[in-house]
Amino acid sequence: MTYRRLLTSLASHPPSSLSSNSRLIPPYAQHLPSLAQTPSSSLRPPYEHTAQVANVKVVNRSLKSPMKFELLLSNPQNGSGASKLDQWKNEVLSNDQSRAGLEKRWREVVGGLERLRDGQNEVPQIAFQRLSSELSSASTVNKIKDTGLVVVRDVVRDSEAIEWAREVLLSVGERGGRAVYWHPSLLSARSNPSILSANSQVSSALLSSPEVYLKASTIIEGLHPQPIIPPTTSSDLWSTPGSLLSHLTLTPSIPNSSTIVSPTILAAEYAALRPFFRSIKSKISFYSSSSAEYLDLQNWELLDPSSPVGEMDLPHLKSIQIIHPELTPGDMVFYHSALPITTSPNSGQVFLPLQPILKGSEGSAQWVEEQKKAFEKGVPPPGEAVGDNEGLWLLEEKGERGMIGSRAGRDAMGY
Repeated sequence: MTYRRLLTSLASHPPSSLSSNSRLIPPYAQHLPSLAQTPSSSLRPPYEHTAQVANVKVVNRSLKSPMKFELLLSNPQNGSGASKLDQWKNEVLSNDQSRAGLEKRWREVVGGLERLRDGQNEVPQIAFQRLSSELSSASTVNKIKDTGLVVVRDVVRDSEAIEWAREVLLSVGERGGRAVYWHPSLLSARSNPSILSANSQVSSALLSSPEVYLKASTIIEGLHPQPIIPPTTSSDLWSTPGSLLSHLTLTPSIPNSSTIVSPTILAAEYAALRPFFRSIKSKISFYSSSSAEYLDLQNWELLDPSSPVGEMDLPHLKSIQIIHPELTPGDMVFYHSALPITTSPNSGQVFLPLQPILKGSEGSAQWVEEQKKAFEKGVPPPGEAVGDNEGLWLLEEKGERGMIGSRAGRDAMGY
């Protein structure tokens, strides 16, 4: 992520364009400015005036925290995912019974994708103030589970999300391009009652528990899936560890940029299974202009135990891919971690990952303690890699419980 390009891109959105994306859904529409706050010559909403403040904060930033410019050895990258996948591969592909189960599930998933080819594939969208009532409907929850994702609109104000992005990008610039994890704006976002409420409600609906910790991360550009270890049976894909990803949209979308998604949970399972299957004949082996023969189940086989993991292209999803609905600042998107959802390169749109971690899940207590220690030391949270070749990290300000602005936020951080 190039912070200078993103900051320039953010500055290119004048107040008029930001206001056109603002949706004054209650209770936000009820927060009216006083006469002392609003110029008498303007009837515009107060949200548009934040852009004028930003130029001042570049020089004298109210959220700027003192930092100790020290170097520290970083946390090692958590490589357990790769080792677990290798272990899974060796065990499953070497067992005839598990191989048969995997092949059976592959046929079921590809067959299900085929039936969706001519259907109307849509992404569920819910306004935040209706989230509770919508999620009380079993049919709505089942639709979200079957689709694999949901967009929750207007969780926070556009202006607030944009200002968080601006502050974080400026801080990254001051640190020579190094990421930040504990900036005051990130702490504000992670302790925001509306964000925590949305996370808790969706987690309750999809993961059957509202009790979650919040995984700290830095801002990212675009949306991207995270591979998982595939199930060997038709068990609920939402029951896999780390299955739910949550992202807060911080900046407006950029023209000529798009996010592509295959809106079905079958696509997530297909993406998890695909590396372990290969085509018997390549597409260029068929003289027909149609790819039907290439995609036919008879043309695909499970890898041998000694074979390397296959390619990561997803040919069976081409016919059901759609353009993801436009996301605007303050929106949140929740999706299964393996769901193929990818943003075009250099999209310019900034997101903050807010992945929920179920309390009581295996290893969660130890993990949240490690994350708290990282916060208090000013180092990256567990599993985050350091970009320096030397493996060194410029310390952020050391954190403490009182810096987290809400009780719910402190609870989500394990305090």
